[in-house]
Amino acid sequence: MATEAHATVDAPVAPTVCVTGAAGFIGSWLVMRLLERGYNVHATVRDPVEGSFDEAIQGCQGVFHVATPMDFESKDPENEVIKPTIRGMLSIIESCAKANTVKRLVFTSSAGTLDVQEHQKLFYDETSWSD
Repeated sequence: MATEAHATVDAPVAPTVCVTGAAGFIGSWLVMRLLERGYNVHATVRDPVEGSFDEAIQGCQGVFHVATPMDFESKDPENEVIKPTIRGMLSIIESCAKANTVKRLVFTSSAGTLDVQEHQKLFYDETSWSD
């Protein structure tokens, strides 16, 4: 009697990605969609300390940076929004370099890229680009 040999094929390992800003509107939807597609997701919470993303990014193949400080009422947007945004992005890049596993970094823009004026339009459409 012949025995049938079954080749065991290991299932591919699901990629691991990190999502910053996972508690926000865009970040939470992104996490949900990534999980639906089989990704392992590391999500971060706010921590402005340098190197705070190192652990979350370690071992990830991709990083989605969707977090940014926002304060449209700020009296000092340079120090309260712009500089923290730049420091956060640099921290993400440094953590990606340390991890040595990240193949792709996706950085999303924010409402802060729009020309914020005192008398803003009440609605935006396809003609409302900031370029």
